[in-house]
Amino acid sequence: MKRTFIALFCMAIVAGGCRQPSDIELVSDEDLTNLEVFAVAQADTDLVTAGIDSTGILPVDQTRYTGSFLVNSVTWDAGTVTKTVAYSRVFFADSAVRFQNRHIGYLGQDVGAVTLNSNLMFKLPHRISIARYVGGDSSIVRGVEYLSDLTGSFEPNRQYSWVIISRLVPVLTVTTEAPENLTVITPRGGTIHSRDRDLPVRWTGGKGALSIVVSVYLPAQKKSVPLLEFRARANNGKAVIPAKLLTQLPRGTTFVLTFVLANKKEVQISQPVPGKIFAQAASVYNCFIELR
Repeated sequence: MKRTFIALFCMAIVAGGCRQPSDIELVSDEDLTNLEVFAVAQADTDLVTAGIDSTGILPVDQTRYTGSFLVNSVTWDAGTVTKTVAYSRVFFADSAVRFQNRHIGYLGQDVGAVTLNSNLMFKLPHRISIARYVGGDSSIVRGVEYLSDLTGSFEPNRQYSWVIISRLVPVLTVTTEAPENLTVITPRGGTIHSRDRDLPVRWTGGKGALSIVVSVYLPAQKKSVPLLEFRARANNGKAVIPAKLLTQLPRGTTFVLTFVLANKKEVQISQPVPGKIFAQAASVYNCFIELR
C-alpha cells in the first residue's frame, strides 16, 4: 500500500511540475558552515532496499544489521500535494534470497510475537520487489516482517518500546524516543530553484540528529536515488546548501530533499537471534523541488 502511494504521488509531481519560484534570501557565514557533506554509498546493485524517503535510512545502512526496529512519521510535500503517514516496522534478516542468480535480499525471520507499547504488531509476508528484473510490480514473498499503522496515533516526544515474545516469554525489549515534530519551512515543496544560487534551508524540530539527503528522481523507474547526505553540525533550524554542489548534481530536473530528524542506536543482542540490531524513531519530511 505504501509503495503504491509513493509511486502515484511521484507521478503526480512529474505531471504537475514544480510551480513555486524560490525566495531570494541573504545567508550568513554561519549558515554556510552548518552542514557537513558526504557522498551516499550505494548498496549492492542487486539488493533491493527501501527508499530513504520512507525509512530515513541510507541504502548501505539497511544491509548492515541482523534486525531493525523503526517508528517513523513521514511527510511527502510536492507543493500542491502533501501526504503524511506513520508506521512501525520490525524485521530480522535470515538467509540470503537469490533470484536469477542474484542476491536480492534476505528472508524475514519469524521471531514470535512482537508488541509495540503493549499493542500486538501485525505479522505480514515479507515481500521483495523484483520489478527491475521482470517488469511490472512483481514481488516474491520470503518470510515475514512486523508492521503497525500509526498514522492516527503517532506522537512526537513519546517513548516507544518493542517487546519480542517467544513461547510466551519476553526475550528482548528495545526502547527509543521519538523526536519533536519536524517541519520544513524552506524550500517549500514545488519550489523552482536555480543551480547557480545557494539554497537556504530552514526547519523546526529538535531532540534528534538532523540530516538532509538530496536524491534525484528518475521518472522512468519511478524511484529516487540518493546522492548526497548533509549532516547538521548544530540543529539550529537553518543551513545552506552551496551552489557549487548544486551545479555538480545530475542534469535531471526533479530532486527530493529528505529531511530526517532521528534518534538512532545500535544494540548487540543474543536473543532471539545473535547479532547487532538497529533502532530508530524519526520524523521524515520530503520536499520535491525542481533545479534548473
